[in-house]
Amino acid sequence: MGVFSAMRRVERARRCVLAVLASVALCSARPASAVQQDRGGSSVEIAAALCLSGDEQPIAQSTLEGIQLAVDEANARGDGPRIVLHSYDEKSDVETGKAIAGQIVASRVALVVGSVFSFLSLAEGPIFAKAGIADLPIATSDLITQNPTTFRVNFKNSEQGELIATYLSRVLGQSHVAAIWIDDGYGRTLQSGFATAATRLGLDATDAVFKTPAEAQTAAETVAQDPAKPAVALLMLDGPARRVLPTLRRLGVTAPIVGSDSQGGDLFAQRLAGEPEEQRRPGSLTEGLYAVSPMILDSANAEVLAFAARYRARYGHDPAWEAVSGYDATLLAIAAIRAAVPTGTTEPATTRAAVLAYLQSLTSPANAIAGLLGPIWFGPDRGRVQAIRVGRFSGGHFESAPLQVVPVTAPSASEEASGAVFEAAPGRYARLQRVVYTGLYLNGVSHIDLSKSSFGADFYLWLRFAKDAGADSLDPGDINFPNMLSGAFDPARPAEQGDMPDGTIYRLWRVQREFRNDFDLHEFPFDRQRLQLPFYNARGASDRIVYVVDQRTAASGPPTISTATPGQPPALTASNAFNDLTQWRALGATERRQNLVTDSPLGDPRRIGTEGYRELSGFIATFDLQRRALSTVEKSLMPLLLMTLIIYATLHFPPVLIKEKVTVAITGALSGAVLLTAINNQLGSVGYTIAIEYAFFVFFGLTTFAIFAALAAQHFRHVKRDHLAVATERGTRAVFILAIIGLLAGAWFVSASSAAVR
Repeated sequence: MGVFSAMRRVERARRCVLAVLASVALCSARPASAVQQDRGGSSVEIAAALCLSGDEQPIAQSTLEGIQLAVDEANARGDGPRIVLHSYDEKSDVETGKAIAGQIVASRVALVVGSVFSFLSLAEGPIFAKAGIADLPIATSDLITQNPTTFRVNFKNSEQGELIATYLSRVLGQSHVAAIWIDDGYGRTLQSGFATAATRLGLDATDAVFKTPAEAQTAAETVAQDPAKPAVALLMLDGPARRVLPTLRRLGVTAPIVGSDSQGGDLFAQRLAGEPEEQRRPGSLTEGLYAVSPMILDSANAEVLAFAARYRARYGHDPAWEAVSGYDATLLAIAAIRAAVPTGTTEPATTRAAVLAYLQSLTSPANAIAGLLGPIWFGPDRGRVQAIRVGRFSGGHFESAPLQVVPVTAPSASEEASGAVFEAAPGRYARLQRVVYTGLYLNGVSHIDLSKSSFGADFYLWLRFAKDAGADSLDPGDINFPNMLSGAFDPARPAEQGDMPDGTIYRLWRVQREFRNDFDLHEFPFDRQRLQLPFYNARGASDRIVYVVDQRTAASGPPTISTATPGQPPALTASNAFNDLTQWRALGATERRQNLVTDSPLGDPRRIGTEGYRELSGFIATFDLQRRALSTVEKSLMPLLLMTLIIYATLHFPPVLIKEKVTVAITGALSGAVLLTAINNQLGSVGYTIAIEYAFFVFFGLTTFAIFAALAAQHFRHVKRDHLAVATERGTRAVFILAIIGLLAGAWFVSASSAAVR
């Protein structure tokens, strides 16, 4: 194994040298202007205006993390001017925000990302507009785009108000709704959109408006005492909602309650933790509460999931929607800078004008840029056209609601005729998307066959989903396991099924099949393997159905990952799931969403521009195993070690037994070849060198060395140079001992490195 480690280091060094040479050649071939750009510090500055202190610091910090990640990734690519980020603390204060806007105007900043809050954006926007600086707030007020240089990168309040009314009517089936709204810039824009949609949908809607905390209490009491028992729309920020919601719950309101984006996240539930009901039973006040959000991670698209993995690796926690919106806004800012000023101009006024002109050109999907939350382009009001998600609280955790209203950009006549696609607003269309809560529990793995790249698995699979997803809805059980080798999944024969108290349908299947799996044997016998059980919906794209981890019934600990403690199996598996695998021990198990993205319009002319792909929603469970290396080494390498010792013993034979020395060495080499062939037959067709083969290579080298050393010593004696013969024999013994020590040290190093990965 010592030789193996050395060979790997040499190979890595060789690759590094080649990479350096390739980089030198690439740089020498680049245009002089590009090289000068890298050397000369050509850069463009952007600003982030956020509330980095006070009560709203967690929201601002999440946003700033998304912004910083986008900047760092762009600079790492190096395909344009270097982006320099400056952050400013608004301190949740209007006057401070205005002062910061003045500082930004006086600087060399090309454009601004932020604010997250509408009241600050409304105060800062006119100052930026006067200076000709584009700003990209993450706030949602309809009014912020009254400033001619403001481009809103989220949906607007009136649109979420429309969605709340649509969801209450079309999805929750409510006909009587009470809208409790605050009479300020945020609440009025929400109520405007809600009232417009309620009229169009024929909802019997009443208003309860307030300005002060005392009036909020009165409004909640009035709605709770309404004999019609209406559903409730909370059209307010999270501060007033923290007073209104407990009042409604305490007065016995059980009708559906739908809140705005200010209540759309776990942070809202955490801010209610001091209430008596929450002290007794966490999550009781928010249980069943619906709210809207730009993004909910459990049902997000493939791009957001990939971003979440990078974000989690850097910051150690999942991104909130503010982080995703901040990342999207920064992607837009960087695209504007690199399209408008690719060489990094030194004149701030010129840069600002060019960036503003570029943003003004993004007026349709055809010239949009790709964002995590969909293509980024702007309507006549300089607002982004964007999907809005609806979540529901369960046990204090915010998860995607069973049904979503998703936009449709190019509906077909047949979809409209069937009712699968409906008009959500004049000129805007939508369909229902079904969110399927999914879980998998492994009963056992019967065997692992490395030669056939397969394993046998026995597991339970369950799905929970809404009963009615509208016309032309897909069957959630119509799924396909792409790595299933024999048989097929039969959705028509569940082991159990029934209706749940929350209105969803529950189905449970037991699956016992052989599955194909890719095994990486480079480190054999110190290898780790990952068994994978993926599936995808056989017919529907992810805009119609999406599979998410069922967090209500997930095992203790993080909802998607469980790690085995010594002597115990992962929580997603039965206690005896791996008992049949005597050469393996379990390390952990993971279940998560997995989307299958096809980067092609597949002949559909409606998939154009940034929407030119098809995304299938799926699910995957993985199980990590570690080979018990000691038992494998004992079985595979003990004969090899014995043969090595026998050959070493021949090095002490007297000179007259030269024939026996050579014969034993040749016999050992042939025996080693037979043993290596037997091991390779067990592993199947492997097109690369595995770790254990390096031990055989060392053995074959020693046997060859022993043969030539014996012949050399015999030759020296024949020519009367006995001192050289003795030196050759002693040197051969020393080489043998050092090689064996090196082999054992290499084996220990590889084993320790493999264990450290855990």
